[in-house]
Amino acid sequence: MFTSLKDSRIKKTILLALTLLLIFGAYLYFTGASEEIAARSEITIGYFPNLTHGTAMVALERGYFAEELADLTITTNHFPDGSLFMDALTTGAIDIGLVGPGPALNRYLQGADVVALAGASTGGNLLVTAPDVEFSRAEDLEGIKIATPALGCTHDLQLRYMLAETDLTTKRRGGSVDHRTHPPASVSGMFRRGQLDAAVVSEPWASRLEIEGEGQVALEWNEVPWEGNLPNTIVVTRGEILREEPELVQQFLQAQQKAISYIDENPSAAAEIIQESIADISEQHLDLEIIESSLTRTQFTSELNKSAVEEMAEVSEAAGFIESSNLEGFFIPEDLVGHSQ
Repeated sequence: MFTSLKDSRIKKTILLALTLLLIFGAYLYFTGASEEIAARSEITIGYFPNLTHGTAMVALERGYFAEELADLTITTNHFPDGSLFMDALTTGAIDIGLVGPGPALNRYLQGADVVALAGASTGGNLLVTAPDVEFSRAEDLEGIKIATPALGCTHDLQLRYMLAETDLTTKRRGGSVDHRTHPPASVSGMFRRGQLDAAVVSEPWASRLEIEGEGQVALEWNEVPWEGNLPNTIVVTRGEILREEPELVQQFLQAQQKAISYIDENPSAAAEIIQESIADISEQHLDLEIIESSLTRTQFTSELNKSAVEEMAEVSEAAGFIESSNLEGFFIPEDLVGHSQ
């Protein structure tokens, strides 16, 4: 039985209206917008084979992107981690897409022309351990081998926040925690071989480990740092696209909002779409039970919790990934985004 993904129909309608206002306001805000832009014929969308990127999968399968971006050829590109996604975005290999807030804010604060447009999902990140590892509190991370998908990713920053609260740190910084980077899909094999003790992973990989008996959930999605209030996935693009092609961004966000409504109203059908999409991308078939479990730990929403992302930037600065945590300019101006927090 699914836990309800609660957004009322009224709220969804308001979010769609606010999205339109967002883009129109952004167009006026960026006064340097070009009056004549060469006609675009194609758009490339980036996302990951994670359930937390489910809005992209559903929007593609249900034809929402095709409906809203009707004049364009739609191509996609898939990524195992946020660093590679941001490389593709900043070099023009993709135009828009879904990524964790950690890689996006890091790249922005390193000087890239990146804009956070909206949220896509919250929750969905968990701390899992190998079956024989005993864990009851953050202090139990001392001396263990733990993985995140990449350095500086959202999972990594959640781990560092947890360690900082217990005065622990990684071996790279002179501490006892053996922090490594590995794709979530490889964690089960590493648990079996004793090469890893724990990992911070996104759904559906946490539910897969739990249901298949390859791992155990040590901290639930609402027990890791920010207690489930941190945006797991956000929509980003290059600033030049927002300035020069606001209608394109508007159309993308409208398609995503349709996907959010569909997932909310049709969780079983959405689970099947996500199951098939993940299998196509990662070549790993996951039982529907795993997808359904994952959906109970993930909330899909366009809302963007700005304060939580700002706190994440402070963690990233303390870890040395960035020199400043000032995110002024990273978000659409607050008066233009009525649903940001």
